[in-house]
Amino acid sequence: MPARIALDHCPLCARDAASAETLYAGPPGGVGIRRCRGCGLVFATDFATAEELGADYGARAERDVEVSAAATAGGHDRPGIARKRARVALYDRLSHGRIGRPHPGSRALDIGCNTGLLLDVLAGYGYATAGIERSPAAAQAIAAGHRILRVDIEGADDLGERFDLITLTHVLEHLRRPVAALQWIGRHLAPGGLLVVEVPNFADVARPLWGLKYRALELGDHLSFFERATLEEAIARAGLGLVELWSAPQASTLLFPSLLSGLDLGLAGLRRLRPRRAPATAHDLGARA
Repeated sequence: MPARIALDHCPLCARDAASAETLYAGPPGGVGIRRCRGCGLVFATDFATAEELGADYGARAERDVEVSAAATAGGHDRPGIARKRARVALYDRLSHGRIGRPHPGSRALDIGCNTGLLLDVLAGYGYATAGIERSPAAAQAIAAGHRILRVDIEGADDLGERFDLITLTHVLEHLRRPVAALQWIGRHLAPGGLLVVEVPNFADVARPLWGLKYRALELGDHLSFFERATLEEAIARAGLGLVELWSAPQASTLLFPSLLSGLDLGLAGLRRLRPRRAPATAHDLGARA
């Protein structure tokens, strides 16, 4: 069992965790789940140390690199590239064609880029690409021609550059300071730029059917479990404006628990605003940079 640290506050609103409602107490020495009585965020009772998580992510990344290298050596596309192409096509539709038609010189940043598959697709659209990745998978992204940055998005690091598109797919739920990360992203968006966020949806109707075996929980790995309202709250607290919020069920959700990924709280396309405003409705398209 990895060394763990108790979480004493809500990751979203910083309210004392002791006042939160217990949804699952967890086994002795294990991870439980609470719901904040202030903002409503569901979050884990404790988390692994950075060293333990780094070792775990590193092992996963090494496996991804080996599979990717074997495929390309055999003259095949890198595994997963078709799924990434479909995902970017979805992002483009939800952004009303903005993502798929970048202007000359547009730059894209993928946070948690792993081996760079999403960056491969964005480069094909004409973006100058960069990624943030600390694991050994970064070597594969570099080999594919992408620039890799080493930076703490929950801190005060400033890259000194701005991006027209930033993607954050299945990363936010792992972070101790999700609002700080979104604020960092807001500072690095170019005027009129877009942020794409994907997280698992804790409100997925399939979750109660599988209980603790529900794959998207990933207890011990995921720290926050977002729903529509709490993702909107995080967006608002970061001073970003919501362009579109979308959820989609996976066809295999109820049939194949080994493939269970739940509802993605899909795509929150975000645009920087001059003033901060109240949380937007799910389909508010009125945000303007």
